[in-house]
Amino acid sequence: MAVIQNRGDLQWRALVRKQGFSAYSRTFERQRDALGWATDVEAAIGRRDLAEVRRLTGTGEAMGGTVAALVDKYVEDVLPKRTQARSERPRLLRIKESLGRLALPMLTPVEVSRWRDQRIAAGASLGTVRHDLNTLSKLLGHAISEWGVESVRNVVRDVKKPKLAAGRDRRVSQLELDLLLRAARYVPVDRPDEAPARGLAPLITLAVETSMRLGELVGMKWTDVNLRRRTVQLRNTKNGESRTVALSSTAVKALRELKKVERLDGRVFDWADSDSVSHPFRRCVKRALVLYKADCKAAKKKPVAGMLADLRMHDLRHEATSRLFERGLNPMEVASMTGHKSMQMLRRYTHVEAEKVAAKLG
Repeated sequence: MAVIQNRGDLQWRALVRKQGFSAYSRTFERQRDALGWATDVEAAIGRRDLAEVRRLTGTGEAMGGTVAALVDKYVEDVLPKRTQARSERPRLLRIKESLGRLALPMLTPVEVSRWRDQRIAAGASLGTVRHDLNTLSKLLGHAISEWGVESVRNVVRDVKKPKLAAGRDRRVSQLELDLLLRAARYVPVDRPDEAPARGLAPLITLAVETSMRLGELVGMKWTDVNLRRRTVQLRNTKNGESRTVALSSTAVKALRELKKVERLDGRVFDWADSDSVSHPFRRCVKRALVLYKADCKAAKKKPVAGMLADLRMHDLRHEATSRLFERGLNPMEVASMTGHKSMQMLRRYTHVEAEKVAAKLG
């Protein structure tokens, strides 16, 4: 509760005590100002608006700094050394935007849980929210272990993370793949300006033949590609470990097609990052569906329901992983291609068709 004390010489001291919080005090020349400030502090504490408590009491820096300052230090000192900087940076910025005003001791499980629920209510996927929480946990853990920040604890450990939805089991049929490749090369006679992006067809082929992540494909350099040995060296991967991926004859053919026109900077593809591929791929899927319906109309056949529906670029990696098993590769060989470090994650990416298993059983 608040206590207002007359200290003489026109000074009124307001003191606010609340269980679970530090005691806050401030001196004013007028009693009503002291009472108003104390009322505002109590109301902010009651709302659990810790950023407002910090603003009113001016205790943020004295209590060890803010979450925003911690993020800034991490971005400047740590992020440049990490291979996952591209994916972590937007997550750190989201943390700074939502929780940055909080003093470190005021970052409680309740505040993090509220942020989690707000992200989900705003439409963020459960996987994205989990990634954000993991990034916050990594930030706090680094501050504790590497920087010795005593005013912080890893409160994310006390927060329940949203459960992941069931993994996608979308297989890409050979007909769908053929249509995608056809659409990726198709130039409308009446609209030559709508030509597909250069390299899209080889990208799709390599995605299905190698099971590489989109970011790994886009980041390939010719210096890491050995067409004679049929391998590609991946140096910047999601898990931070380099690996060598074997190339099928179909994958080699796709790379030879790209090598006819090489970039000056030595990169295999024109796209700056994986996000740049999203729009061309969606256009390719739509064009493939138009071509399919035109084929059905010409052949007087009814289109198959669900053809090319809900197809994402990442589904090609799932399809590639399943095909590697169907070709007879063992789990260790498949993992060397996909880069998965655990069998649990490898299983999430594998959807072998039961009919093909039955055929092997005889």
